[in-house]
Amino acid sequence: KKIAIVCLLLITCVQAKAQFEEGTFFVNTSLTGMNLSHSKYEGTNFGLNVGGGAFVADNLSVLVNFKGEYVEHGMDETGLGVGARYYLSSCGVYGGLGMAYKHLSSGDYKKNLVCLTPEVGYAFFLGRNLTVEPAVYYDLSFNHTSEYSKLGFKIGFGLYF
Repeated sequence: KKIAIVCLLLITCVQAKAQFEEGTFFVNTSLTGMNLSHSKYEGTNFGLNVGGGAFVADNLSVLVNFKGEYVEHGMDETGLGVGARYYLSSCGVYGGLGMAYKHLSSGDYKKNLVCLTPEVGYAFFLGRNLTVEPAVYYDLSFNHTSEYSKLGFKIGFGLYF
């Protein structure tokens, strides 16, 4: 049983190495704000992040993304961001850093923010080109840090080609 698990991990690492080479492109769709709950104070919360990028060097990718989040009794969010990811050990673990412009709105209230967006995740290959990518992210707002910064979890699917 242990040997089978080790073999599976090695195969995943070999597949991942081929996908993180310079010239590879990828698209990713993630569900964000995984607190998909409904409460009296905040209501339903659901977010979707769509992004894509290219590997400019082995293990190093640049990406752009768009995020939309709906909060029933809070501030809806739309955002546009750019960033980079570095994949460690060619096995799928990655760290990312980016910048995002966000627009928050709730009725007549509107707020625009610029955020630093670090993340840490793992690209687990289901096949040669398809991944499941859980990640933890932090949106660090430069304006009113304590009010608008947030820690979150997202899970996505990636397609590498």
